[in-house]
Amino acid sequence: MKSRRFLVVALAVAAMLLVPTVLSADTNNSTQVADRLSTFQQQAAEVSRDAETLLSLTRSDQVSWQSHANYLSDLRQGVNDMGRMLAELEEMKPQASEAQQMAIERARPHLVALAGETGEAINLVRPGRSNPRDPEYKETVADLYLHADGLYQTVDTIVDYHNADDRLHNLEPAHGSSLN
Repeated sequence: MKSRRFLVVALAVAAMLLVPTVLSADTNNSTQVADRLSTFQQQAAEVSRDAETLLSLTRSDQVSWQSHANYLSDLRQGVNDMGRMLAELEEMKPQASEAQQMAIERARPHLVALAGETGEAINLVRPGRSNPRDPEYKETVADLYLHADGLYQTVDTIVDYHNADDRLHNLEPAHGSSLN
């Protein structure tokens, strides 16, 4: 009887010691996801700005195809970086909150479309192909911008929601009053 009681007490003590460790690891994983998602969000904002700059260049007849090619090369690099970041985030998805998981899931289709439009624009602006004044190129760059902006807006909105929800859950009622 004593050994059974001792075993129960020992298991209870072990559980009490283990719970904070598990919760701490969970918090650390969630923080890592939040940090990576924030970096992804910043990269999405930068790619969106670059796409907007490229779109504005299509409105000028004074910009050479080489300038467009240089901007597209930079944009492609940003999209590729985001692809690597998203792959890391997808691996971390089981440790993510529900909102973080949603941001990760919703980013993929936008990023795939953005990569496709970027590749198409690069193909259209190569020597011997259409030039930056060609309507097909302009339309491709406009679509590229829409996907870049859509990606940023989607991730930004979900991350903002997640952060606001965290702040709400961390609020303590003032002086014991309840929120009505």
